[in-house]
Amino acid sequence: MRDFFEDLGKRIGETAESMTNKAGDAIEIQRLKSQIRGLARGNAVDLMELGKTIYDRYKAGEEVEESARGLCDAIQSREASMEDYEKKIAKIKGASECPSCGKMVAKDMAFCPYCGEKVPEAQDEEAEETEAEEAAADSYADMMKEKAADAAETMADKAEEAAKKFGDMAEKAAEKTGDFAGKAAEKTGDIAGKAAEKTSEMAEKAAEKISNAAEKAADKLNE
Repeated sequence: MRDFFEDLGKRIGETAESMTNKAGDAIEIQRLKSQIRGLARGNAVDLMELGKTIYDRYKAGEEVEESARGLCDAIQSREASMEDYEKKIAKIKGASECPSCGKMVAKDMAFCPYCGEKVPEAQDEEAEETEAEEAAADSYADMMKEKAADAAETMADKAEEAAKKFGDMAEKAAEKTGDFAGKAAEKTGDIAGKAAEKTSEMAEKAAEKISNAAEKAADKLNE
């Protein structure tokens, strides 16, 4: 029994030591990972600064490496799109674009805060937008009229072609009907002629028979 408890205590001690070692390993792993994340953040900041330096050189017109030029082109394109979206947002809010520097100026400001240029009144811009909209509407109406006229002309051409085809078909049908009528009349004449010939033959035979019978009757009377 004493050996059993000694063995059990030894196993419990070994298990506790193993768990302590594992806990210590997990803590050390987390500490090392934390250091890695800190170094990675530092690298990210430095890389961003390095990239910004190269991009600033690119915007200034300086020569950069071919591999960096493609990235700079993509960044510049995205920046242009972002600026365009910002302008659209500002216009929705009522701002206008400065005719001198191109910056967006709030609707309640008469002068550009960036260059000092006088900003056109909103009414003028609204009038220009209205004129542009009306011009676009007129252009669209003219385009639709042209399309309608083209469609009507096309339909007229098709109707003329259909009428011509129908006339040709009617003429051919009339020709065929005339041919049928002529053939029918010819056949009817032949039949009538043959019937008349047969009637004449039958009449001649009947007259001959009657004459013979009359002669025989006269001979008998004379006897």
